[in-house]
Amino acid sequence: MPPLRELQQHIVAHLFEEQTTDITPWISPDGITPVSRLRIYRNNLHEGFIKTLALEFPVVHRLVGEDYFRQLTRSFLKSHPSRSGDLHHIGAPFPSFLRAQFADSEYRYLPDIARLEWACQECLVAEESEPLDPAALRAVPLEHYGTLRLSLRSACRLLDSPFPILRIWEANQPESAASELISLDSAPDFLLVCRTTGRLRLHRLEPGHYRLLASFAAGLGLEEALAASLACDPRFDLGTALRRCIEHRVLARITFHPPRSIP
Repeated sequence: MPPLRELQQHIVAHLFEEQTTDITPWISPDGITPVSRLRIYRNNLHEGFIKTLALEFPVVHRLVGEDYFRQLTRSFLKSHPSRSGDLHHIGAPFPSFLRAQFADSEYRYLPDIARLEWACQECLVAEESEPLDPAALRAVPLEHYGTLRLSLRSACRLLDSPFPILRIWEANQPESAASELISLDSAPDFLLVCRTTGRLRLHRLEPGHYRLLASFAAGLGLEEALAASLACDPRFDLGTALRRCIEHRVLARITFHPPRSIP
């Protein structure tokens, strides 16, 4: 019998159907033939992986159909096997995997649908945090607003897409009766996904508002964030955007750095 590590590597290779070495002499039958035992383990590995990915990406699953989703998942499993007994995290590289598969095809929108679904998953399991109290903004002296930095709650995600992914996502929810044909060229999407009071909420944002939140997420101060939003949309209104941030409960905390006095 080979060393334990080598034997484990042979078994893993068999589970991923990449092994030609016969390891059945080293497997105790115990009422089940070694070949059947390996087949059971392989089936459990694949089926558990497929079911988990289908739960995390139900819209992608619906759009491509059961048979093709299983085919995609098996290919994804070979290139991105789980490194943990907790299968929740297996979906993180799935959008990038789909982009490599469909970048130049009629299904090029699928990676962005997967990005939206993964953003939902991340928000659902993110750490709970209290939203910003509006009084904290009012307490900041006006002359310090330029250095103000606002952070997003951990249960919030931003994503943009050249495709109308929110409409596609909504049309493929179990309760949806939509039958419209959605043109991929109809409009880009700038989206905020957040979990608020235990519920997942998806908001479509104006480009300037999205740029403001993206700037906050990148650690920029309010003055820089405002400049980025105005460059994106000259009609951008900061007051309206901040009120919507409060309404959506997307902001977590603020910091500012008072200017140093010159002696």
